[in-house]
Amino acid sequence: RAFGDDHPYTLIAIHNLGDILMALGRLDEAEPYCREAEQGLRRVRGDDHPSTLYSIYNLGYLLQLQGKLDAAEPYFREALEQRRRVLGDDHPETMSTIEAIGHLLQLQGRLDEAEPFFREALEHRRRVLGDDNPETVRLVDSMCNLLQTRVALEEAEPYFREALEGRRRVLGDDHPDTLSALFRMGDLLQLERRYEEAEPYLRESLERRPRALGDDHPDTLHSFHLLGWVLRGQDKMDEAEACTREALERRRRVLGDDDQRTLESIYQMGQFLQEQSRWTESEPFVREAWE
Repeated sequence: RAFGDDHPYTLIAIHNLGDILMALGRLDEAEPYCREAEQGLRRVRGDDHPSTLYSIYNLGYLLQLQGKLDAAEPYFREALEQRRRVLGDDHPETMSTIEAIGHLLQLQGRLDEAEPFFREALEHRRRVLGDDNPETVRLVDSMCNLLQTRVALEEAEPYFREALEGRRRVLGDDHPDTLSALFRMGDLLQLERRYEEAEPYLRESLERRPRALGDDHPDTLHSFHLLGWVLRGQDKMDEAEACTREALERRRRVLGDDDQRTLESIYQMGQFLQEQSRWTESEPFVREAWE
C-alpha cells in the first residue's frame, strides 16, 4: 500500500512470507509468494542482483520440497551459474548452491553426477572453514550417505570415521549427532560383514543412547536390533537371541505391531529361529510378518 507492488521492500516482504510458509511446511501456500518474488525481483533488480539470485534458489528449493525434482533443477543450475559469476566460487551462497545440486541429483538417483558437486563443496568447506566446522562435518555426512547409497562401502569408510571422530571432538561422546555417527559406523561395517569390528561401535551406541535419548527412543531400539544382527553374524546365538527379542518386545510396545521397524524385528526373529532349525517357534513370527 505504501510503496507499491514493485518496490524492493514489497518484493522482499513477499519473499520472506514465502520463506516462512516453507519453514512451516505449508508448501502449496508458499509457492505463489515465492514465484511472485522471483519474477518481481528479476524485473526490478535484474537477474544478477544477489536478492534475485536468492529468490531463484529459493524457488528451486521449494519445488524440491514438493517433490518436483525435474522442475527444481533449472532454478538451482541458474542460481549456481549466476552466483559463480557474480559472487565468486568461494562465496558461501555459491557453495550452498553447489551442495543443493548434489542433494537434488542424489534424490533423482543420479549418483555419479551428484558426487563431484559434493566433493567440490566439501573441499571448499575444509579449506575455508576447517575440518571441525559444523558445515564441514555435515558435508562429510553427505559424502557418507552418497557413497553408502552407491554401495561404495570401502570408499565410504574413511568419511564415516572422519564424521565420528569430528563429532566426538567437537560435540562430545553423548551428543545425539555423535551417537548417530557411532551407530552408522557400526552399520557400515556390518554391511561389509565385518561383524567383529562392528560390534564395539554398536555396543557403545547401545550403552550411550539410553542415557542421552531414553530407553524407549526409536534410535535406542534400533541399536538393540542391529546388535542382535551383528551377534548373529558371529554365531553368538544366545546373546543375539536376547537382543533380538528385546528389540522386538520394545518395538511392539513403543511403536506398535504395524510399524515397519516392528515388522522388521518380527521377521528377523523368525529368520533367527529358522537358522537354528527351531521351526515350530519360527512359524508364528514368519506368518505374522507375512500377514
